[in-house]
Amino acid sequence: MGEDMVQHEAGNGWFWYDYIYDVRRRYTSTGWRSYATWNYYYTLISNANYIIAQEKNIQGDPKKVEYIVGQAYAIRAYSYFYLIQIFQQTYVGHQNLPGVPLYTEPTTAASIGKGRGTVEEVYTQINQDIDQAISMLKDSGVPQQDKSHIDYYVANGIKAKIALVQGKWQTASDAAAEALKKGLTLLSPAALASGMNDVNLSSVMWGAHIIPDQSGIYASLFSHMDPTAGMYGASSRKCISSWLYGQIPSTDARKVLWNGKITNESSSGPNVSYCQKKFLFKNVADYTGDYIFMRAEEMLLTEAEAQCRLHNYQTARNLMLQFGLTRDANYASRLSAVVDGDTQSFASTGTPQTLLDEILVQRRIEMWGEVGRIWDILRLAKGFTRNFPGTNHPTAGLLTKFAGQEATIPDFKEFILTIPQTEFDGNPNLTSADQNPM
Repeated sequence: MGEDMVQHEAGNGWFWYDYIYDVRRRYTSTGWRSYATWNYYYTLISNANYIIAQEKNIQGDPKKVEYIVGQAYAIRAYSYFYLIQIFQQTYVGHQNLPGVPLYTEPTTAASIGKGRGTVEEVYTQINQDIDQAISMLKDSGVPQQDKSHIDYYVANGIKAKIALVQGKWQTASDAAAEALKKGLTLLSPAALASGMNDVNLSSVMWGAHIIPDQSGIYASLFSHMDPTAGMYGASSRKCISSWLYGQIPSTDARKVLWNGKITNESSSGPNVSYCQKKFLFKNVADYTGDYIFMRAEEMLLTEAEAQCRLHNYQTARNLMLQFGLTRDANYASRLSAVVDGDTQSFASTGTPQTLLDEILVQRRIEMWGEVGRIWDILRLAKGFTRNFPGTNHPTAGLLTKFAGQEATIPDFKEFILTIPQTEFDGNPNLTSADQNPM
């Protein structure tokens, strides 16, 4: 939904309607984005609530109980954090707008639905939950049993993400720094080019190891992303914005993660300008490839941004140099060309002038396809445009029906989803007046 990932063509239609902002009107359907997203996160919340409610009844090692219940609190925080970003505008400046219904006790089909409350109330619950998770996971002393588990360090990573959205810079910096104490190594150039498909990569903090009997060609991230496998990704190529690609110097190891400009493009497969090679099947024969949810690089960039916002410019520069030199041997000269400052001088395209500009551009390059550019568009409140000189966005993806709006309205209504009709049908504490702007 941002401008850094270009969906080159519709292909079979998957995610094309999200890309062209044409899913909000389908809120009455149980087969489209509003329902699927709402149902997914509230299912996680429901499961977490059942675990949390049974804390005193769980038998066995008390430390392992803390480890399990602490993860449930983290999942609840994580779920509400994404619900509130998807179904309402960003936190800063919108604290009193309607939030999402909060449930902290087990529910059944007979439970009475709750009202929306406020954004502030949702974030209060999110912060209470993630702090409880961090406390329990620390007290448990249990190390991460599998990369799919949330441990003390991952919980701090989630806290850093939350604080970044709320503009709580010191909290974001402290939590990111604590997450980095996990002691992981930033990815090497060779690892970067491996296909981003293995939770055992050196900087991965949290992810899901996909085993063959649990994989699925049609339900796979890689079937949609990998342009070389002859699946959805071959007929709907995911490309990097030509502008963002142009921000990567030839000496930067990440340049190989995308094609450059290609003269003779093919109608399918990877032979198209700026096509991605960052996400590839680990083994296309059994459709496997691991899902990576959090990397140390995100935490380092988060800490750098927060330190910059706090005007601790030298600290931020030191962090960026630590990061940048793992990507580009010449990064020091690039960093020296930007001036200290916490002002974002452009939204979508421009020349990095301030240290904050540089940090945000590096975040866009490094986390392309992982963190989600739309979340930064929301929290940075600068808007965005796909209609810039030299753009490689297809005409249908230019948001022409919103011409003049998408780059100038930070809280554009199209950035958030409509609430599914099923919620209004089954919740007596919501009426049509509680629906997001149409």
